[in-house]
Amino acid sequence: MGKKPKKAKKHSFLMIFACLMIFAGTLILLYPIVGNYLANRERSEAVSQYDDTLKKMSQEERDAQLVLAEKYNEYIYKKQQGKSVEPIVYSSVANEGAVMGTLDIPALDIQSLPFYHGTSYKTLDKGLGHFEPSSIPVGGINTRSVITGHSGVKNQVLFTDVKNLVEGDIFFVNILGKRLAYEIDSFEEVLPSEVDKVKVISGKDTVTLLTCTPPGINTYRLLVTGHRIPYEEALNKKVTKRNLWSYQTVVLLTLALNLLFFLILMGIYRYQVKRFRSKDPLVSQKGRKRLKQLFFVTKCLFVALFLSMVTILGIAIYGYAHMQEETDMPLINIGQQEEISEYNLDKISQANYEEKQIASVNVSNYAEAKTVFQQTTNNWGIGKLVIPKVSIDLPILAGLANENLLTGAATYRKNQQLGKGNYVLLAHNIFDKDVLLHRIQDLSEGDIIYTTDFKDIYTYKVTINKVIEDTEVSYVENEMSGTAALLTLLRCEGDIGTIYRRVVQGELSSIQPLKTADKEVIKELGLLQTNQKITGELVKKNPVHSFEKKSMVLSAKIISEPMQTIVPLFLLFLMPILFLNFIR
Repeated sequence: MGKKPKKAKKHSFLMIFACLMIFAGTLILLYPIVGNYLANRERSEAVSQYDDTLKKMSQEERDAQLVLAEKYNEYIYKKQQGKSVEPIVYSSVANEGAVMGTLDIPALDIQSLPFYHGTSYKTLDKGLGHFEPSSIPVGGINTRSVITGHSGVKNQVLFTDVKNLVEGDIFFVNILGKRLAYEIDSFEEVLPSEVDKVKVISGKDTVTLLTCTPPGINTYRLLVTGHRIPYEEALNKKVTKRNLWSYQTVVLLTLALNLLFFLILMGIYRYQVKRFRSKDPLVSQKGRKRLKQLFFVTKCLFVALFLSMVTILGIAIYGYAHMQEETDMPLINIGQQEEISEYNLDKISQANYEEKQIASVNVSNYAEAKTVFQQTTNNWGIGKLVIPKVSIDLPILAGLANENLLTGAATYRKNQQLGKGNYVLLAHNIFDKDVLLHRIQDLSEGDIIYTTDFKDIYTYKVTINKVIEDTEVSYVENEMSGTAALLTLLRCEGDIGTIYRRVVQGELSSIQPLKTADKEVIKELGLLQTNQKITGELVKKNPVHSFEKKSMVLSAKIISEPMQTIVPLFLLFLMPILFLNFIR
């Protein structure tokens, strides 16, 4: 009687599902990396041709092109000033082949990334583009060149990581044999229609890197602007990598770890199976025991990964909930003689009041600011703002740094004083979140606003609460004729890019020294008068505890870069499923 044919091994649904998910997921994850590699090869060929062309040019030819570029830059500047000037043909400027020049950003490992004339769809599809109504990037005062590039496209990185740069980072522009260095000094999010935001700044030599944001949604434009610095100074600056957590790094590392773990498990499995099939009963028994242990460990790994995913998501949810809550302002010890007020002048004089540093923000930025609440308040705190009716209790912070605008009420001018003129305070608005100055919308005429500089208490009564356009600057003027001293509270009204502002103004009704102030009012302001030594620190203990900080950072990371944080865990979670079903 013949042997019965062996039945084909049936694969479980879980096995098929895991295989399909891993295979499909791997292809999807690798597609942008492969696409970027192929695009970089094409760009490398274009740059090689550009370099060859430059080598063949004589010095006289280069100088002629530089002179033409400078004339074009003068034409652009005068045109933006409203002067009548004779136009220069754009396509004839710095036109030595297809490439206009190249860009290097050491912090992002970007080297010799070519940029081309214009910003047409075809141009930006193959690389970076030079914005035609801007200066040619050959340097010189009264110039501002704008180099544009896509973010978040499926098959190219381009300017995707530009958002990770910080003030002080360096980039280089290479054009017509010149290599110019620029140091980043500002970030700004604007609407596509706000072309005035990239106009030349008189007396400055700047270059702006422009990309769409948020990546893939492209509602706004991110402007990363740098000013010219000496080349030797740029070379001596330390480079800090800003793309270590890049998409490509995370994906390749995750796939490598998955493959390594799978091969290790399969190696152990095959070795123990061989021992289990040994004719030596003792070896066979040990092999059987080790196989059981391997299965147990793999199942434990599966459970551990599952619990890790649940735990991380739980922590992220916890962090997200706390991201949207106002930080409780602790009591401030001002000293028996209000000694803490003596530190205010230094903070005011050292603060930065330039409006260009103000950038659009979201709830993730607010979370990051909360993690350094103590440091920001101690560095720049010069007073307090308390509005009992709407339960607002915020520090007054010197200067318009984004951290200040995300932590409390920031002062608009260096020379403004409480109780004199128009004292203007600003704060960011986190759209649809009840934090910072969000609740000033509920104030009515006659409501009380308290402020203090830790020496006196200034009481204001609300006179105006309205929505204005950002062009109505009269509300922030220093002196307003015919009125008493004013307090002006200002925030955005609406989502990122809105042109509307919520303004609340109050007239000064009284000034009272803290020494003689009512104890209930002092308590309302959250102040203490003790004989403890004053060091200038407003907040002695961080109101945001360590776990809350970490949870908010994790939540912000998932919100801003979901692929880099969720993908690794998901693939590692599928790996034990694949192994367990593969050996059945």
